[in-house]
Amino acid sequence: MRLAMSGWRGRAVGYEVSAYLLDGVLVDSGFPGARRALLGAVKALAPRGAVITHWHEDHSGNAPALARLGLPLLMHPQCEATLRARPRIGAYRRFVWGRTEPFREGVTVFDVAPLEVVATPGHTADHLVVWDAERRIVASGDLFLGVKVRVAHLHESPLGLVRSLRAIAALEPRILLDAHRGVVENATAMLRAKVAWLEDTMGEVHALAASGYSERAIQRRVLGREPLVGLVSVGEYSKRSLVRAILREEPRQN
Repeated sequence: MRLAMSGWRGRAVGYEVSAYLLDGVLVDSGFPGARRALLGAVKALAPRGAVITHWHEDHSGNAPALARLGLPLLMHPQCEATLRARPRIGAYRRFVWGRTEPFREGVTVFDVAPLEVVATPGHTADHLVVWDAERRIVASGDLFLGVKVRVAHLHESPLGLVRSLRAIAALEPRILLDAHRGVVENATAMLRAKVAWLEDTMGEVHALAASGYSERAIQRRVLGREPLVGLVSVGEYSKRSLVRAILREEPRQN
């Protein structure tokens, strides 16, 4: 079951986010502005627990409220530490999603079996996905997002993302439950296509850098002009940040 959430601010910039109920487990909690709707759904659906895929506020935004309800939670230890530290986020993120309230509650961990939780670092270091082996469905958080995603946060690890994509593709999922794109069919092929595009892009970026091209020139040549989100986020979530994230890591050895 998909729980699609949006607010007028998100709709204004073309963003919505979804949580999913998979075998009685809620995957993600939406953004703070969707709290009333999310908690209403939780009370009606009575999940046995929730998995938070990563710390970004459109995924963890209602984790404190779920904990206050007494719902068992499962998240990466680094995700929990980040939520408790409550780091600053960019103004554009506060505008679109809001800021997750301080996480002070205790966490009751639960067993997601027969589902599995798989660590998939790359988009963030704390990223997890939930795998239903019987039905070959993966609730993928922000692992996928699309084949040719030309923007990134500077903190992302493109090499880590490629490894995680390969690992999940090796499970041969039929369906991806993507947090922003919805239900994605032909999942294994889509994951492999994203790996191929990312590896080609990384190779081109490193080759141009080795030839003396500047970051700006590489961005324009490989990825094109900066989109509106890159400008509004003051470069935090941008094509330039993707170039910088690629160059921060050593070229992949074949």
